[in-house]
Parts: sequence; C-alpha cells; structure tokens
Amino acid sequence: MFENLQLKKITKFFPLIGIVLFLYILFNIGYEKIIQSFSFIPWYYYIIALFVFVPKLILAGIKWQYLNKKQEIHISFLTVIKLYLLGLFYGSVTPGAIGMHIRVYYLRKKSGAPFEKCIANSLIESTLALIAGLFLAVIGSGLILKSYPGVLPIIIGFFIVYSLAFIFFMEHNRGKGFFSFIIRPFLPGTHKENLDYIISRLYKDIPRVRDLLMPFIIELVMWSIAATQVYILSLAFSISIPYVEFILLSVVSVIIANVVPISIGGLGLREGTFVVLLSTYGVSFEIAFVLSLGGFLVKNLIPGLIGLIVSLFEKESPVEAIQSSV
Repeated sequence: MFENLQLKKITKFFPLIGIVLFLYILFNIGYEKIIQSFSFIPWYYYIIALFVFVPKLILAGIKWQYLNKKQEIHISFLTVIKLYLLGLFYGSVTPGAIGMHIRVYYLRKKSGAPFEKCIANSLIESTLALIAGLFLAVIGSGLILKSYPGVLPIIIGFFIVYSLAFIFFMEHNRGKGFFSFIIRPFLPGTHKENLDYIISRLYKDIPRVRDLLMPFIIELVMWSIAATQVYILSLAFSISIPYVEFILLSVVSVIIANVVPISIGGLGLREGTFVVLLSTYGVSFEIAFVLSLGGFLVKNLIPGLIGLIVSLFEKESPVEAIQSSV
C-alpha cells in the first residue's frame, strides 16, 4: 500500500517533465534566437495555415458523424463540429490529450444516448486517430533509420500493440470476458450484476472493425493536413526538405508526444523530438523549435480556443455538463 501511495505521488509529477524539458530547450537554444525566428514568419502565413485547418475540421465532422450513425447516436453535424473543437482545446492542455473526452458529457446531453455508449464512441474515434498517426509514423521513422535506428522498432511496437488491443476490445464477448475477469473480483456482490449491464451498454451498436476502414483513411488525410499547416509555416525559412518527408517527420514528433504522456499537450517532448528530427536535415534548433510550437498553435490551440469560446455560449458550462451527466 505504501508503494502504491508513493507511485501515485510520483505520477503526479509526470506532466511537469515535459514543461521542464520545454524550458531546458528554450534556454539552451536562447529565447532571443527563438523570438527572432518567430519574427521571420509573416503573420499571413498563420492565417493561411488556419484556413488549411478548415478541410480537416470538415473531415473530422464527417468521420465522427459516420461513427455516430453506426452507433445510433443522433446529433447534428454542426454540434459534432463544436464538440470536436471543444475536445481539441481540452486535449491540448492535458497530458496524453485525455481532456478531449470531456466531449462525452456533451455528447450524452445533446444526443440522449446512454453514457456508456458515448464513452465507447469517443474512445473509438480517438484510438482510431492514434492508430492512423502511428501508421504514418512507422513510415516516417524509416526516413531517419540510419541516424536513429532505435525509433522505428519502438514506433512499430506501439502500432502493433494499439492495433491488436483495439481489434481485441472491439469484439463484445472478448471485451466482456476481459473486464469481467479483471474487474468483477474486486466488486461487492450487489454490483456484480451492474457490471454486465454497463458492459452491454458500452458495446451496444458498436461498429464492426471492417466498418472503420473509411474513418481510418479519413484520419490519414487529417494527419497529413495537420502536418501541412506546419509545412506552410516552414516556407518562411526556405527549408530544403521534400514535402512528403516533412509531413511524415512532423507526424512522428506528434505521435511520440501522444504515446508518452509526460507533458501537458505534449509540450516540450514534441518540440524536442522535432528539433532532433529536423537536425538530420541541417535545420537549426531554433527554427525546428519555432515550427513545432507554431504548428501546435495553428493545429490545436487556436482552433481549440474557438471551440472553448463557442461552448461558453452554450446553456451549460463543461462542469455543469459533467454534473448533469453523472
């Protein structure tokens, strides 16, 4: 028990690791160089990059609405867009983007679907996105195989583990058997029957794996669009990296930050990874750092802030939505 308590105390500091890393990189490079590099990017490059986000947002709505229809979750396309943006914000300010799942409470409130079904819906959508990113990251890791041979097997390992786990839990009987085996022994007798009820609601109308091919392909396009936003900012520095290679390297840096949740919104780890990756192409540390941070602004934070602002005009705040759904 003492060891578990100590472990909990230690894990509370995990999100600070990325912040410390971010500050270390910042001061190691020199904030003057970073500010100067930021000044080299014309303001309208950010505007163009934000406009490029629009087709990604539309695709995100199409993909999520496809999953909603498969799971008999009835909600308008506009609401899906709003919830996606809101989830983007909370995912940007939490370790491992776990905050994005606050959308579950809104999804339940707006659709009237069972809470368990909304949880499954959000997890399927986000896990599918991660697996698609890992798929691209496997290809991107091959580009740096000579310089960093250890990255490829690690990314492949994550891809295999997440993919197999996803396929395993998508099947009702396997999922039910796993949760029953792991959780049931720890539940009081009166709650054992409730577990079966919760699991049945969790798996109700869950889509088949083969039905997820189209959302997976859409996710590949969405990852490419997000990396293109960063590429647009890179044009200010005339970096001589082919477009496709830049896209894949950008995805690798984001994926590493996602699968290693030691920072808030991937801050620090994402920048550090991108600095290392682009250094193999002769890109200076300060430029790579600025591109990673600037990319985070146009891909996640600014669109997410729009979602947060829109949510403020809703009748319920996020906290109220949670309280009314629990």
